[in-house]
Amino acid sequence: MEFVPNLLTLAGMHILVAMLPGPNTVVVGWLSATRSRYDGLRAVAGIVLATLIWVVLALWGVGAVLVEAGWLYRSLRLLGAIYLIYVGVRMLRAGWQRKSETPTIEQPRFSSRRPFVTGLFTTLSNPKSAVFWTSAFLVAVPSHAPTWFYVAVIAVIAVQSVLWYGGLALFFSTGFARLQYVRLARRLDVLAGGIMILLGLKLADEVRRELMVRAVS
Repeated sequence: MEFVPNLLTLAGMHILVAMLPGPNTVVVGWLSATRSRYDGLRAVAGIVLATLIWVVLALWGVGAVLVEAGWLYRSLRLLGAIYLIYVGVRMLRAGWQRKSETPTIEQPRFSSRRPFVTGLFTTLSNPKSAVFWTSAFLVAVPSHAPTWFYVAVIAVIAVQSVLWYGGLALFFSTGFARLQYVRLARRLDVLAGGIMILLGLKLADEVRRELMVRAVS
């Protein structure tokens, strides 16, 4: 029972961050609405795996290494920004290529990409996750924590990720959500693509500002 409060703290931090609208939410919702519940859940599987990869890397201290090796951290974030922009452009093209608003969902070309890979790389494109988890572990994990505690942390994060993103996939693939999507298909494609592009540009701008500060210091 000694470590339960620490575990609950990490669980709370994770679910709050997961609930913040971001690339994962956009990808899961978009694939679930445009393709199927199955493809949305495949994207969720990729997101969960990538999340656990970042968590395990943080436990190994990779987050701290990324911060110390600033050039590597910035390079990975730039690559992540490029990927997010790429996905956003594909979503925009999917919206522009729609011929008309129809009573059925016309699957965009982007949806032919493998959903699992899309979910996986969307989450892996954000190396800030490793830094976040490194900070979280420093705050909430006692130095004398036993092995079972780390296993429990990984399990809790996995379960919460499945429940949250899986719930989003189930909701966006319902008849009601898909009907609303059909009514506004083009606009929602453009909106989803625009959000992904903005997130990528924001990440790239963070790196740009860091380089400017470094140049003048």
